[in-house]
Amino acid sequence: PDVSLGEQVESAAPDWLKQYLVAKRAVEAELQSAPDLIRPVIFRPSLIWSWTKFDVLPVIPIFNLANFLGVPFVDKTVTVNTLSKAIIAGLENVGTSGVQRFMEMEELEKQVA
Repeated sequence: PDVSLGEQVESAAPDWLKQYLVAKRAVEAELQSAPDLIRPVIFRPSLIWSWTKFDVLPVIPIFNLANFLGVPFVDKTVTVNTLSKAIIAGLENVGTSGVQRFMEMEELEKQVA
């Protein structure tokens, strides 16, 4: 866990989430193990939302406030538009590689018109 208090939060997680994280990290490690063969660009969005997905809209401010206040393990949310533009920019920009969290996604988004 590469976030503040990540180990403590993860230790309290349900088994299914722990298994998911182990599998996700294994895939990410494999992708990053051969940078001469593949340029790994790994997007790690928190909650993804859009104005048309009404059921998730009420929790967006809660996630964003928690992130702003520094609550461990809570990243700022990203819109579908931000994520999709960041992915396009990540594919087009050969200098982009590695893990992209919300901060990097917001910067990458600006590169796509």
